[in-house]
This record gives sequence, C-alpha cells and structure tokens, in this order.
Amino acid sequence: MNIEIQLPLTVICMDDKRKPVEIPSELWVQEGKPYTAIGLRPTLNGKQGFILKELPLTKANFPYDCFSIHRFGVPFEEVNNEAEEALNELLTVAV
Repeated sequence: MNIEIQLPLTVICMDDKRKPVEIPSELWVQEGKPYTAIGLRPTLNGKQGFILKELPLTKANFPYDCFSIHRFGVPFEEVNNEAEEALNELLTVAV
C-alpha cells in the first residue's frame, strides 16, 4: 500500500503511555503537546512511526528510532481532505 503524507506535519500527542525504558523522560512525548513530524520510519512491530523534530532519538535509544503514529492526531487547521484521507489510511495500517 502506497500512502503519501506531506511533511513536515504538525501533530499532537494523544497517547503518552507505556514509555520504553530505553527512551529518557526528556525525549518522551507529552500528551496534548504539538510536535513537528519530519519523517516516517517503520517501527519495531512493522507499523509506521513519526520522526519528530523536537525529540531527536539517537543510537543511545536503540532499538527505538521513531514514535508510533497511533500516539498522534492532526490539529484541525492542518487537515485538508487529501491529508485527512491519507492519515486515516495510514492510521488504519498502523493499528
């Protein structure tokens, strides 16, 4: 399945639960806070994850290098019909 999302994209954290021990608190997402998604990468379970500008994960956070997209929503002002359809399709694949 080919899905295109135009990046960068402003996203808002909707789920900050279950922080892996490999990621320190200062590099973990906070519920309700906006972030800038600058890339997409497969997660450990084969789903998709966002690379966030504000929280750069490094080799020190191995095996984690992105944040699962199921943790995020898109602010209404960022959404247009095409982006909404693409994101909904991506979220369907991610869950």
